[in-house]
Amino acid sequence: MDPYRTPYRVVCCAFALLIWAPVARAATATPPQTPGAVPAQGTVLEPPATPQASPFAASGSVTFASRYLFQGIDYSNANPVLNPQADLTAGPLKAKLWINHDLDQGVSDEFDLSVFHEWTASKFSFATGYTYLWYPHRDGWDPSQELYVEGSREGALNPTLSVHYDFDAGMGSYSAFGLSRSIGRSAWGASLGANIFYQDHYYGLSGFPASEWNVHVEKSVKKTTITPSVSRFVTWSNGDFRDENAVKSAWLFTLQIARDF
Repeated sequence: MDPYRTPYRVVCCAFALLIWAPVARAATATPPQTPGAVPAQGTVLEPPATPQASPFAASGSVTFASRYLFQGIDYSNANPVLNPQADLTAGPLKAKLWINHDLDQGVSDEFDLSVFHEWTASKFSFATGYTYLWYPHRDGWDPSQELYVEGSREGALNPTLSVHYDFDAGMGSYSAFGLSRSIGRSAWGASLGANIFYQDHYYGLSGFPASEWNVHVEKSVKKTTITPSVSRFVTWSNGDFRDENAVKSAWLFTLQIARDF
C-alpha cells in the first residue's frame, strides 16, 4: 500500500463528508412555510401560542331590595333600597365596593369597601379579607373596620360559613352558616337555601338574631345574569334578642342584575 495515498484518501473522505452533511441536513429539514401553503406530508408544525388571560377583570351589579335586612335586622324602616356593587380583580387580589341607597330618603347611607383574596382546593373555596364601613347620613353611626374569613364546599347541600370580626366600632363578631340546593333543570336555574345568623358581642349584642329561608332563580344571557329571589326571615327570642331588642320576622324580595366586563 502506498503510504502517501492513505492520507490522501482520508482527506478526500473528510472533504466529501463536509460537503454531503449540509446537503443531507437541507434535504431533511422542514421547508419554510408560506402564507396559505399546505404543510408537506409528515411535517409537524408547532401549535400557535395560546394568548394568556389577563390578570385584570371587572364586574358589577345592581340589586333592588324591598328593604335592607342585615342578619334579619331591618335598617331601612321597611323602605326599599338599591344596592350597586363594583368588583375589580388584579391577579390574586380582589376589591369590592358595596353601597346601600335608601330610596325613601334619597341618600346613600352605607359604603363598604373590601379587599380580599380567594382560592380553591379541590371542592373547597376560601376567602379572607378586610372591610372598611362608612355610614354617612346615619346619625350616631361611626365608621368601622372588620376582618373576615369565608369558606364553602361544593356538594349536595353546598355548605357555607362566614365569620366577620369587627375590631373597631362594633367590637365583636357576626357569623352566618348556610345550605343550598339546586332544583329543576329549566332554562332558569333555581335553588332553595337556608341561613342561620349569630352575633357575639357585636355592638354589645349576643345571640341568634334570625334565620333565613329563601328561593331564587337565575338566568344568564351572555355576560349578564338576572337573579330574582324571595326570602322569609324567621326570628325567636334568645340571648340579647328579646324584649326591646327582639327582631321581627319579615319578607324580603330582591332583583339583581349583574354583568361581567
